Amino acid sequence: MEKVILIAGGAGQGIAKSAEVLAKSFTRRGYFVFNYRDYPSLIRGGLNFNILKIGIDPVASHEWKADYAVFLSQQAFDEHKSKSKLSITDSKIKGGDLKVDLDTIVQKAGAPKIAANAAMLGALYKAMQHDTQPLMDAMADYGKHADINRKVAWEGFQAYDGKISKFSELQGKDANYFVSGSWAISMGAIASGLDLYIAYPMTPATPVLHILAELENDFNYKTVQLENELAVANGALGASFGGSTVMIGTSGGGLALMGEAMSLQGMSELPLVAYLSMRAGPATGVPTYTGQGDINFALNIGHGEFSRAAIVPGDAREAYERTVEAFYLTNKFGVLSLLIGDKHISESNYTHASLPVPRVTPERFLVGATANHKNYAITSDGVSPRAVPGKKGVLRATSYEHDEAGMTVEDEPSIIKMVEKRIRKARTLEKAVSKLEPVTVYGEGKHAIVSWGSTKGAIIDALKHLKDVKFVQISYLRPFPAKEVEAALKGVKSVTAIEVSVTCAIANMLREFTGTVVDHKITKYDTRPFTSHEIVSKMRRVIK
Repeated sequence: MEKVILIAGGAGQGIAKSAEVLAKSFTRRGYFVFNYRDYPSLIRGGLNFNILKIGIDPVASHEWKADYAVFLSQQAFDEHKSKSKLSITDSKIKGGDLKVDLDTIVQKAGAPKIAANAAMLGALYKAMQHDTQPLMDAMADYGKHADINRKVAWEGFQAYDGKISKFSELQGKDANYFVSGSWAISMGAIASGLDLYIAYPMTPATPVLHILAELENDFNYKTVQLENELAVANGALGASFGGSTVMIGTSGGGLALMGEAMSLQGMSELPLVAYLSMRAGPATGVPTYTGQGDINFALNIGHGEFSRAAIVPGDAREAYERTVEAFYLTNKFGVLSLLIGDKHISESNYTHASLPVPRVTPERFLVGATANHKNYAITSDGVSPRAVPGKKGVLRATSYEHDEAGMTVEDEPSIIKMVEKRIRKARTLEKAVSKLEPVTVYGEGKHAIVSWGSTKGAIIDALKHLKDVKFVQISYLRPFPAKEVEAALKGVKSVTAIEVSVTCAIANMLREFTGTVVDHKITKYDTRPFTSHEIVSKMRRVIK
């Protein structure tokens, strides 16, 4: 059983916070909740809304049609009234199934006007015929304002005397984790021994900066906001040379500025994790909405030929474990680790029964420096032992082609040796990634869906309503897991590629690396994520 709740109103009415509190009141009772957040690209004002899908079994996507809707402004009601079966509105709003006199409730409780959203949550609990105690417990998230919000919520509960649309209550189930992709990435970085996070704010990567800044004193690392993205990337490489475990974060426009520094990483082989949270482009695009159209740019960032790992988790649980893998790979192999998400995975909240135990153990892979240590030593696997500057000897990191000691070279034999060393490292990286389950198959069937990243949730939810369909999720786009993909697609009748872009880059990758020509492409480029309903509808046509 699943129910969908829409909460909508003006910016400043506490829409996001009330949705979070409501979602936590359900997750703490054992429900699974997915929270989708929608807000315009405005510094101030505009219409905001959240959509919660709540289920007894796991859910991982939203839907546009709601069973219950809470409207806090006339604009919100006018724009979204057709999306709900049962709407609860402020008494000042024209229209709606049931009205709640928010002004009277707030005045009676002696609460600030913004607390009106708590009254609507209380009314919603009455409409669902649920005991309010879980909601009251979740209101601890309002901090010092928790008690007054509880009072307002109770008044809202009592004021509701309309239609009841009961949603089954769970008994005796353990609480679930309710986390965003940004939170999961932050925790993965901390678990990996993060020393330094550097960023310049850019939506939708900024939440990671905020989360890590808030927790830095608890976990003994530093967050730094520099003046621009060029400084971020180059500063991070300098810190990495000094031995720090470093991550940087940005979105598309910021990554564009980091391109030269990404090439510097390729030549210097200094460990670096770069987090990219994609949004709609080109240029400024639609900055608070989602898209996967940056993927080709990200996979080919930087001039010259050099190795990289490009990791594309599909939900918050994966974001945690794949972040640990990103740090492991960059430290062990000295490659650029691109951790790639988008607005949808960054700012949506997922419910997971548990967080995973990572496949790898975080390590710095440092050796002690000697008087004649060579940071670019030629090795059989292309991976050079890494040391950091200290009292012994001289260590170099350089943007020039170089010899084993880091000294500039321009003669052909020396250049060939170093180029071939880096190519061997790429092959070593490929073998390591093959052990990290880069491809996951969900379901069974002769019709295959192939996709990556945040589309996972809607596809997984869609599989519940599709027959003879399986989902091949790719979690690494570099090195591309060709053998694993070929094995997953063996014997299928049709292959459908799904992506939030207009060009469907994953279809081209399948052809390039495996020779597979997809039969169908399902793309979406209105800057909104897929719902499971959309995928079910389109896949049924494919099968037919």
